[in-house]
Amino acid sequence: MRTYKLTCLLFCLTTTLCQAQVFPESDAIWNIQINGIEHYYGLSGDTTINYIVYNKLYLLNDTTLNIDTKDEYVGCFRQEGKKVWYRPAAFVLNYYYEDAKEETLLYDFSKSVGDTIWHNLVEQGNWYMGKNITASIIYSVDNQDYKIKYNTSQYINNGLDVYGNIDLYPMMGRTDSCIEGIGSLYSGLFWFLYYPPMSGGTSFKLVCFKQGNEVKYIDNTCNRCFCQTAVDITEVQAHHIDVCYENNSIRITGASSIFPCRLDLFNPMGQQLLSQNAVSDIESIPVTGILTGMYLYQLRKDNEIIKTGKLIMKKVE
Repeated sequence: MRTYKLTCLLFCLTTTLCQAQVFPESDAIWNIQINGIEHYYGLSGDTTINYIVYNKLYLLNDTTLNIDTKDEYVGCFRQEGKKVWYRPAAFVLNYYYEDAKEETLLYDFSKSVGDTIWHNLVEQGNWYMGKNITASIIYSVDNQDYKIKYNTSQYINNGLDVYGNIDLYPMMGRTDSCIEGIGSLYSGLFWFLYYPPMSGGTSFKLVCFKQGNEVKYIDNTCNRCFCQTAVDITEVQAHHIDVCYENNSIRITGASSIFPCRLDLFNPMGQQLLSQNAVSDIESIPVTGILTGMYLYQLRKDNEIIKTGKLIMKKVE
């Protein structure tokens, strides 16, 4: 009996862990190229709607998850078994469809080849319409690093044919690949919320996905998680602050009012290397052991970003 109970407990724990890996719940950033320009989406924090817990998604103004007023809340996710649902932040329901919902099914990793995933929601302007509007039909499934990857073709409901069956019309020849734990590779997480114009629509491509400090997917030309940020970093400077690197340490100089502040240091892949408080400009923050090259920094005071920039580090023997 004891062995049976232990077996059941291990099974429940394994099932819980597997379900938790279907899609990230926090501390995740997607770098999505939209028409060749990088856009950063971050998952941070929870919200409860109608007694259901959702994970909040933001369009980020930089490559960190320090959410402030410059980050735009765009929607939230929830998981149910192998299914992932998305609820947009702003929508107007079209009540012509009595079964219209305020959330839509994004992914279903329980499906097999030939199965149809009904998404139940599509955007036309600010209107969201109901059941059986858009669909993904799975044409192949494989295993990628022990994660399910299914490949789909996208369709839109074209009404009923002469036999009374649903007539699915190919949506501009769109195809996609969806990986468990990561999401869509070519459709920007939620492609069907964007109604494609006759010009062919918008080009989406996932070029990097990182969770915590681990890069779990990368397909970027610069071989870094964030190409454009590393090259064209825009400095935020609300105060006169100097941040410099000397003698294997980082020195922060500025008015006494900016202290104490917190320095976060990242490599070009977006991985955080250190986070440390600076009480005054008298002290220096040692970075001995960190590789030489270019690094990105961010200064925060009371959760407000007061300066960002880059540092070129050269090891001093």
